[in-house]
Amino acid sequence: MPSRLPRTPLVWALALALGACSSVPERPAPDVPDSWFHAVRQQPADAEALADWWQRFDDPVLTRLVRQALENNRDIRLAMLRVDTARAQLRQARAGLFPTFDLPGSASRQWIENNNEQNPNSPIGQFIPDEDVITIDNWELALQASWELDIFGATRARTDSARQQIRSAQAQAIAARLAVASNMAQGYMQLRALEGQRALLVEGIELAKGLEHIARRLFEAGEVTRLDVEASAAEHASLQADLDELEINLAEARLALDTLLAEPPGSIARRLTAGAKVPLADKPIPPGQPLDLLRRRPDLIAEAAQLQAAQLQSLAARRDLFPTLALQAAVGRSGLALGDAFSTASNFARLGATFGLPFLDYRRRGAAIDLADAEGESAYLGFQQALAQALEDVERSLVRIDGQQRRLESLRTTLRHRAYAYELAQKSYRLGEANLNEVLDAQRGSLQARQQALQGRTALATVQVALFVALGGGWEREPGSMSDADNTSEAPEQPEQ
Repeated sequence: MPSRLPRTPLVWALALALGACSSVPERPAPDVPDSWFHAVRQQPADAEALADWWQRFDDPVLTRLVRQALENNRDIRLAMLRVDTARAQLRQARAGLFPTFDLPGSASRQWIENNNEQNPNSPIGQFIPDEDVITIDNWELALQASWELDIFGATRARTDSARQQIRSAQAQAIAARLAVASNMAQGYMQLRALEGQRALLVEGIELAKGLEHIARRLFEAGEVTRLDVEASAAEHASLQADLDELEINLAEARLALDTLLAEPPGSIARRLTAGAKVPLADKPIPPGQPLDLLRRRPDLIAEAAQLQAAQLQSLAARRDLFPTLALQAAVGRSGLALGDAFSTASNFARLGATFGLPFLDYRRRGAAIDLADAEGESAYLGFQQALAQALEDVERSLVRIDGQQRRLESLRTTLRHRAYAYELAQKSYRLGEANLNEVLDAQRGSLQARQQALQGRTALATVQVALFVALGGGWEREPGSMSDADNTSEAPEQPEQ
């Protein structure tokens, strides 16, 4: 007759618990579009161009500064220290898979009052020395080993989780490098833009000074009113105030670059000379496919690794409900001495095993499972949020590049018209067909057009940097490095059950 499962509440509850802890919650794959909505042309990404995108601006000074920042920046150093921390945590987690060895030793002495005279018939009386106080010495020295067998894989799951934490830390370190390169490039472009604006402001101040001088002479001749003189003086003073503010912005921009380079304040001011243009990447930037972000953007790789780590922790918490088995072994030597009567020493060996039923601690372990599941859900939402932000970053940069390119072309057209109008005004003035005020107005219009064109060029250069970074540019994985991160091209895999 076949045997039946005992119908006791404990056995039934244990069976249900072990069945429930066999898997972790499954989550759907991320929704990634097939193509970019705002891409003018769907072109495959250029991995070589993305790897060192700062060289696409054809500015040796920019390239040198970015490389120097990548070598010296303190944020990158801190990120690399986090990688070392994650590696140490992996070694700590992996240690649970192996036996532990110890060399314990102990020694003790006891003093006992001798009452043998009151008990003359004691069977051990003949062994007790005839002393008022008896000393008993015990000592032991052993080599001891213990090993908790990872039968159900809880420790292995935690070890794999620690490996994912290393990959996450590595990806975050790369993300820190990309942020430093981006900040350096954008800061350098802003510095060049401010230098260009300063040159234009100085030119504008000279023009305003000339207008104020002419207005005063015309007022003295009775050809204009006092209002014209005050208006020209106010314009001169306003431009001078703009220059003073610009000098502050220039100093702050240089100091920001000094910090990125981890150099003392004033280093950039002494090394860089003004006069260079804001660099532009002349070639188009192919965006590739949205799926490429999962392989190239280090922040997404880091989030995917965090999700994998959280899922493995959830699996480990479930495996903690399974029974545990530990082995212990020891070899050594021990001794016993009873006063001066006798002493002995001998070798010994011990071998044992302990069995545990963690289900009796189900409340605490069940709470640990709930906590691990909540952290896994948080990691999953964090990955989804990072992916959505990455897609938005690229789409936003594509929109801005297209708009800024058209805007810059319009500003350049405006500049050509303003420059031609200024040239015509000069010719007309020499022929006597225009007065000096008309020439100065045309010159002012040409100067304003140059300022707007500079702003448009700076805006385009800045958004080009943003697109390079949004596409995950700035690093190139070496063969074999972060190999497990390749799995992030699809939905993060469920841990082995």
